[in-house]
Amino acid sequence: MKTQHIAAAVLALSLGTAQADPFAITYTSTIANSTIPEVLNGQRYSVTLVLNNDWDITSNQEWNNAEDVACVIWRMNDAGNVVFAQRWGGAGAPNPIEITGRAATNAASQLTEVFGMVRHENVPAVLPANKAWANLAAPVEAWFANGANSVFNTSSGNFHDPAGGVQMTPARWTNPVPYAGNCLDTTAVPIAPGGAGGNVAAVPTLGHAALALLGALVGGLGLRSQRRKHS
Repeated sequence: MKTQHIAAAVLALSLGTAQADPFAITYTSTIANSTIPEVLNGQRYSVTLVLNNDWDITSNQEWNNAEDVACVIWRMNDAGNVVFAQRWGGAGAPNPIEITGRAATNAASQLTEVFGMVRHENVPAVLPANKAWANLAAPVEAWFANGANSVFNTSSGNFHDPAGGVQMTPARWTNPVPYAGNCLDTTAVPIAPGGAGGNVAAVPTLGHAALALLGALVGGLGLRSQRRKHS
């Protein structure tokens, strides 16, 4: 097989893979009935689930264990300047994140299922090393992504979603995209307009092994081309 054909085959087989294990899906909506002074009614909020099942592909995948939810990031206000992030503490950590159902994608890396619930009702028990926040005056007590309940509770108040809670339907969440950041980074990130996730397609990238093989093949092709020129 010609080198060009091998390289093309590697590229084709690598679509849907990513350079990092974790992927993120995000829900965006509007803050309602807030009794938290720092969280502003009528502005946007988002909740991002960072998922990791130790696979490097977004196509035909599923995340069905609480341990697959590596991190949950809440951002409040249009400026995204009120932040709470919590990561899974690993085996034996107290009060792990609770889930029902699973998240899953099809062959085109589109989100076809999202968890029925992701919640944590006892945030104070989380080890300090596994949570971080910015611009919250009162401690976070609980959060709920489950289509019901107030969605975010501190000791000073809470806020709701006008839809009645975080909507756990695939159409309201983005498709998985590679996530290479620090789960506990509380830097303010403005939240894009729009109430729905939009199911934005994940951008297919090459895994490390595929990149290395493709680079070697392309390099070999270039060397052969140079040799022909000089012969």
